Amino acid sequence: MRFAAPGTVRLDDRPPVATDIAPSPGAAVRIPGQKRYRIAPRLWQLRSGAGFDPSHPYVRTYWTAILGPGAVEELLRVICAAKRQRTIPHPLYLPVLCREGLVHHAQRAVWVSDRIPPLGRHHVARLSPDLRRRHTQDLEAAGLPSSP
Repeated sequence: MRFAAPGTVRLDDRPPVATDIAPSPGAAVRIPGQKRYRIAPRLWQLRSGAGFDPSHPYVRTYWTAILGPGAVEELLRVICAAKRQRTIPHPLYLPVLCREGLVHHAQRAVWVSDRIPPLGRHHVARLSPDLRRRHTQDLEAAGLPSSP
């Protein structure tokens, strides 16, 4: 292992660092991940009108504010796979989606609804005041009670 020490390389006066550990600048480095097994999500249907269609802007606006874009994207991917009866790689955010009640993992199967419920009170409390106000207005416009 080579080291750059003050006095040997006159670029700056930093302490010694290993120069052969890091890859060359611009080199593509990829650490292969563990291969994920595939799941075949199953669809269960809620009563008509209960919740929002996955393509509704409510889902992207408010659930993304709570869960983050990656988790919402995987939720939508699971719903789409369940509707098409296809397999998908095991979602990385499956524990988060299960914890929030958006997906159920039972008897070696992943169950998902074709409708996404509105945020609960504990979720709404986490929104910013402006987003909370918009959330109340959007629920009223959709004809849903503002406090589930």
